[in-house]
Amino acid sequence: MKTFFLIVVTTLFLCGCSEPEHPEVEAVKNVINSAYIEGIHNNGSIDDIKAGFHPGFEMLSNTEGELTRFSISEWIERIETNRANNPNQKRDRTDVKYLDVDITGGAASVKFELLRNGETIFTDYMYLYKFGDDWKIITKVYHRH
Repeated sequence: MKTFFLIVVTTLFLCGCSEPEHPEVEAVKNVINSAYIEGIHNNGSIDDIKAGFHPGFEMLSNTEGELTRFSISEWIERIETNRANNPNQKRDRTDVKYLDVDITGGAASVKFELLRNGETIFTDYMYLYKFGDDWKIITKVYHRH
């Protein structure tokens, strides 16, 4: 009887501790994975990048105390130029570790780490809005490790 009671209490405790994942979390992660992780960091499709980023996207960077802004069109232009100038460039794969995904209605904030060879290279904070049925990345700030 004591064992049965322990199993019931443990099961209730474990079930009560984990909060159900928001139904849109997977959709948000899919956009980041396709457009940013695979598209930008792992030399994926330019079309996938364009599909996941809103045209008004801005990356904000703190460069030696100066706040700089970088649009997605500027970023894509640099990627295309780099790929054209270095068609055989090999780079180690970039992986992602999600730390937090917070969604309220049609707004999302996501904190994650980018890793290469098991080492954290960036901690990124991305913000997304939902436009119709699609999530779009609208802003990024980051810390380089």
